[in-house]
Amino acid sequence: MTCIYNPMEILALNMASKDKRVGELAKIAKAKGIKVIDSHKEKNIEYRKTVLFVEPRAELPKDAEDYMQVFDYKTLSNDDKFIEENNYLTALAMKEIMGEPEKMLVIGAGKLTAQIENVFTSSEIHILNFNHHKVQELSAKYGDKVYFENAPYGEFSIIINTIPKQLVHAVEFNKDQTVYELASPPYGIAGDTSNLKYEILPGLPGKFYPEKAAVAVMNAMARHFEIKKSRPTIALCITGSSCCYLKLLPVLTDLAKEFNLIPVVSANANLPNRFCDIEKFRRDIYEICGNPLITTIAGAETLSANKSIVASLVLPATGNTVSKLANAVTDTCVTMAVKALLRNAKPCIIGISTNDALSGNASNIGMLLNRKNYYFIPFSQDDHANKPFSMVCDFAKAGDTIKTALKGKQLQPIIN
Repeated sequence: MTCIYNPMEILALNMASKDKRVGELAKIAKAKGIKVIDSHKEKNIEYRKTVLFVEPRAELPKDAEDYMQVFDYKTLSNDDKFIEENNYLTALAMKEIMGEPEKMLVIGAGKLTAQIENVFTSSEIHILNFNHHKVQELSAKYGDKVYFENAPYGEFSIIINTIPKQLVHAVEFNKDQTVYELASPPYGIAGDTSNLKYEILPGLPGKFYPEKAAVAVMNAMARHFEIKKSRPTIALCITGSSCCYLKLLPVLTDLAKEFNLIPVVSANANLPNRFCDIEKFRRDIYEICGNPLITTIAGAETLSANKSIVASLVLPATGNTVSKLANAVTDTCVTMAVKALLRNAKPCIIGISTNDALSGNASNIGMLLNRKNYYFIPFSQDDHANKPFSMVCDFAKAGDTIKTALKGKQLQPIIN
């Protein structure tokens, strides 16, 4: 593997990490003129110039809020090329660990299993799968070497699990078998494994091939930045309508495939609520967007200088925020972000979620509907029987509304 050009300026690494790739990443970065800092010691870095590398299976540190305010966070789980390279190195490492057995059972028929097949060319590989929609496809490929839901475990001395879900119980195995765990937590074997030869093997590429693994990581980061540069940038403004948060996450995951999202998170979006774990929600936002969270008015004001931003998206937009926007009140990071971009004639897309859309806030919504550069994600009453004045936008239409707004048009019909 050859290391391609990388447009990073600074790379943040946990220099105390036992992951051998960290040292190799530092060498590669320095050779390319990229500044390397210790992520546990230096956090006051200029905004959007630093990438934080978090090792696979490692969680963000306890002071994650500090990291989310400073570092670009590169997740590797959505980079298909990295996954392919990492899985290949994992399979090679497994071959070094156990040689090439005559016969083995692999639980799962995903991307890692495909690389195991590429490496273990002399082994007879049997597959156990739990995806019913793949029955016809896998039966055609493996014939009688594929099992569904259950398998004759006793026939195999070597079993490899690749599924990060506990679908098989430890009682199915005996002490003469060796079970290798290659999946992420919660792993794949349920029950008491203390009497088994059960080996959990995390981070094999970093342990066996740290230099090659580091190159794969660096290339993934380079692709990440090139993709970000090629995508239109949106200021994603999240307000305090916590009942919508879990519905919001899959929408943002889809939007992040087409837009570079810079999250602007209001103070009310950091309050405990009865709908979700707010700390986990903020971390999810951070990981989906891959950019530092803006949480201050001063931070939001700087967005006006970012020429790559094409629009702001307020989703969900509470009645409180709609009221402030309609009346030119700028006292939160969200309203400042919208104002900072409107002054450069950048459109603002509103996705309402408010209980008083047809009462106290009806006039404010009407004002914004009639104001230049404001566009609305189509909305409707969400519970007319119990909440007759409440309206919520159609989250699934966020992407179409943005694209239409960027052409200077309102997606129709506005009211579903």
